Amino acid sequence: MTGSPPTASRPELRFGILGPMRVEAHGGSLDAGPRKQQIVLAALLCHANSLVSVDALAEALWLGSPPRTARKNIQVYLSTLRGVIGTGPGPRIRHQTGGYVLHVEPAELDSLCFEQLVRDAGRLRRVESPAAVAEALAGALSLWRGKALDGMRDVPLLASAAKRLDRQFLAAIEDWAEAEIEMDCGASMVERLAEVAQQHPLRERLRILQMTALCQAGRQPEALAVYDEMRRALAHELGLSPSSALESFYQSVLRGHVPAIRTASRPPRRLPWDPPNFTGRTETTRQLTDAVARGKHRLVVVTGPLGTGKTALAVHAAHQLGDRFPDGRFFVRLHDADGRPRPVEQVVAEFLPPTLLQAAWRGRPDDQLLTGRRWLERHRALVVLDDARRESEIRPLLPETGDSAVIVTARSRLASLDAFRLTIPPLSVHAALEFLQETIGARRVAADPHSAERIVLATGLLPLGLSLVAERLALLNHVPLREYAARLTGTPSLLDELNAGETTIRLRLAEAISELPRPARQWVARLGMLSGAVFTLSEAAAVLDADERTAVRVLESLLEASLITVPGTETFAHAVRYEMPPLTYAYAREMAAAQAGGSGVR
Repeated sequence: MTGSPPTASRPELRFGILGPMRVEAHGGSLDAGPRKQQIVLAALLCHANSLVSVDALAEALWLGSPPRTARKNIQVYLSTLRGVIGTGPGPRIRHQTGGYVLHVEPAELDSLCFEQLVRDAGRLRRVESPAAVAEALAGALSLWRGKALDGMRDVPLLASAAKRLDRQFLAAIEDWAEAEIEMDCGASMVERLAEVAQQHPLRERLRILQMTALCQAGRQPEALAVYDEMRRALAHELGLSPSSALESFYQSVLRGHVPAIRTASRPPRRLPWDPPNFTGRTETTRQLTDAVARGKHRLVVVTGPLGTGKTALAVHAAHQLGDRFPDGRFFVRLHDADGRPRPVEQVVAEFLPPTLLQAAWRGRPDDQLLTGRRWLERHRALVVLDDARRESEIRPLLPETGDSAVIVTARSRLASLDAFRLTIPPLSVHAALEFLQETIGARRVAADPHSAERIVLATGLLPLGLSLVAERLALLNHVPLREYAARLTGTPSLLDELNAGETTIRLRLAEAISELPRPARQWVARLGMLSGAVFTLSEAAAVLDADERTAVRVLESLLEASLITVPGTETFAHAVRYEMPPLTYAYAREMAAAQAGGSGVR
């Protein structure tokens, strides 16, 4: 390898987890103490600059059987570690609510330095020659001293982090090999790629790179043998045939022609357009892309009430994650426009290569799902599953192993799935006003900011309501904002105003509530009898005609369905202030009025 990591401002203290864990100061090794203390340090390093909960540390140390003194023991380990690693510019290890954070700079921790160099290489790929990309990646790979966290991978928390780092290492190896091959230096890569391919025999991109390197070295028969080896392994272990890309590459080698490596491995992208007016979601976008890109979570569930922009966020994030998923990014709607679940073959067809798809169509639905899942397990692809209603719709599609990732959008939290959950809050008032002025003009908003704020607040600061209001105001450019704000004040007129072509809030709300069990639909209607959208447990119990214990269960079921929300602060159940999003509350009021008039709750 020709590159090396940056050394301009080498810190006095350095941590390493890309190999056996180590701590160095002034060029010498530091003793991190007994094994349990080392586990605590390794856990903090694996999640550097992020909170690691006390419960997670206890689980790592005692594997589900912590002693009564667990918290005290952890405090002792951390106190000793503070003495070992010092403070730096400020406290290295900080206590925060529920856990601890270890603060390090990228140059102080080899895994952070590695990730930075890989990101730099990604940016160079767009503007520089392959030589610059190869040099940056070589520097990143030179930081590895063996298997990540070698000797500590028997601890589940650390094993999970180590596997994430392994995936990043493998992706970097492939990117580095690709850059070298683009410079016709494949002959020098043959042995290195053979070594890595032996450990990952079913990784298609790696095998294509190995075959290309062999061809550049004039060893075409060996390249054909690599294909045959993978074909037999796929058939034996997974019951699958090589993908169309690998088969096409093989046929080219048979004809004596080696296609350009980027042409052979160009990933498909089947995503809707990136939302043009996407705004106010910088932090949630960062959380989502970080969770997926770092490999911390292979399944992410994006939840929130109707109209929060779950789909727009997932699509926006998928556009930003292109470099991380060389085998493609796909958007899959799980339901038709009328709300019916799509057939299995239509769902699988959104991401399965054509050759496998034809074979899958001839099988049973269960076989089609199995083929799709196995393809994801042996590739590195990103799939957005949009508008999941229940776990059973998506569980058969989820890969159990491999490097693919799945983002699911759902109103329900899908609580039984083992996933990272990101709940989208309403926009801030500032972001909502920015959204409004992009459509109707900054001058119009600036002329009457008070009325503009009343308008965005009336929509509950939800992107769907804001977009409909903005389009309505753009049409009614002769109507003063003060007058339009007054229109939205009355609950019935609020839903009347939010119309845009075939999109109506009532239709969307009716669909969401119709999916609830009948008792839950009646609960929503009864909550519409409340005098306001913000209420307490006792107020809810009164309109539900139930005791507080029963009311708590009712409200928690509606929380699960994202029909009500609570502030993000921990408190006692009886002191919680619940909130029904303004649009949902307006519809609930209409349901309550219909029920009072004898129409019942539908």
